[in-house]
Amino acid sequence: MREVATLFKSLGDENRLRIFMMLAERPMCVCEINAVLNVALSTISAHLKNLKYARLIEDSKEGRWVVYRLAENDFALRILKLLKVKLADDEVFKSDIEKVRKISREDLVC
Repeated sequence: MREVATLFKSLGDENRLRIFMMLAERPMCVCEINAVLNVALSTISAHLKNLKYARLIEDSKEGRWVVYRLAENDFALRILKLLKVKLADDEVFKSDIEKVRKISREDLVC
C-alpha cells in the first residue's frame, strides 16, 4: 500500500506529472527538462529525486550528462497508458511533447 501511495503522491504535483509524461516520450537530461518547464534547476532536481524515490524514473550517466528515463515499473506503465488517454487533448501536455520532440541536449548549454 505504501508504494502505491508514494507513486500517487509523486504524480500529484503538476510539474512532476509533466516530467513523467515527458520522459515517457524519451529519456532526457536536466537541461532538456528545464528547456520545457523553464523552472529553476534546483526545483527540477528536487522533482527528479522525488520521482526516483517513488521508483517512477531511473538515471544513468551518458558522457557528460545524467539522463533520466522511466523505470521498469509495470504498475506505473499501466497508469501511464491511462494518463496518455486522459491528457491527449490537454494543451500543456501537447505543448510539452512538441517541445520535447524539438530540443536536443547537444544544442543546449548544460
